[in-house]
Amino acid sequence: MRLNTVEFLLSEGWEAAVRNGLVTLAAISNTAVALLILGGLVLVGINVEHMAALQARAAVITVELAEDAEHGEVQKMLWANPLVSDVKFVSKEEALRRTAESVGLNAELLETDIGGALILPNPLPDSFVVKTADPQDIPQVAREAGQIAGVAMVRYAQQLTEKLLALARGIRISGVVVAVLIAVATLMVISTTIRLTIYARRQEIRIMQLVGATNWFIRVPFIIEGVLDGLAGGAVAAAILLPMYSFVQDYVGENLQFVDLIYSTEALLIFGLGLVLCGILFGAAGSLMGLHRYVRPA
Repeated sequence: MRLNTVEFLLSEGWEAAVRNGLVTLAAISNTAVALLILGGLVLVGINVEHMAALQARAAVITVELAEDAEHGEVQKMLWANPLVSDVKFVSKEEALRRTAESVGLNAELLETDIGGALILPNPLPDSFVVKTADPQDIPQVAREAGQIAGVAMVRYAQQLTEKLLALARGIRISGVVVAVLIAVATLMVISTTIRLTIYARRQEIRIMQLVGATNWFIRVPFIIEGVLDGLAGGAVAAAILLPMYSFVQDYVGENLQFVDLIYSTEALLIFGLGLVLCGILFGAAGSLMGLHRYVRPA
């Protein structure tokens, strides 16, 4: 394709977008709104899944030992499990100190020696705190740890961990479903816009077909028009959504310290470019959908 032909097609696509000002504005607005909703849902889904995953990763397995257990053998068996990422020994004295501090008591007062007898003997056992690389493996590792000789009891926040993991999976699946629905709606909006443009120029298109213009020669300006609509819609969505997310992140950081939102300048820039790219892809795909029905061989 020669350079002057490319220039002609680009100029035709641009002039068509400018000439159909109201229709183009409607397409840009609808695309921007759709991408705003899509981008907002993606950000919410990513952050909720991130927080659920953080809570799940923070979950640990407490392996309590019997009085006559061989600590070294139990530790070796725990490390032998490929799903285990960390094993730490917690003595009964350390466990008592942590428990006392958690309720505001002095652990030393609980074991005051009077006449060779402890007023309150330490009821806590020695234990290991076990972490897994993947939170999904916690139930399996807990079951296998309970079968090791010398292990008296295995504890972990089973219901909380399973609910958090189920929440993360549900968010991932529902996010994909909603994203697909919004993507389809955006494609239909752009496709309808292109169809209106084609209908308004149907006589011009028919003349071009009669003089021998190929279908792709006719289609390219409409595709460029759709790409421009999508590009503008994606840029508008990014220009609105990214400052809003930054504001929300600052507010949450100042007032809700327990909520950990994902934030980095690089990630936001990449996300904004992703919105623009989605707009371009939606514009091109929507144009092709509209053209497939209305631009046929002569």
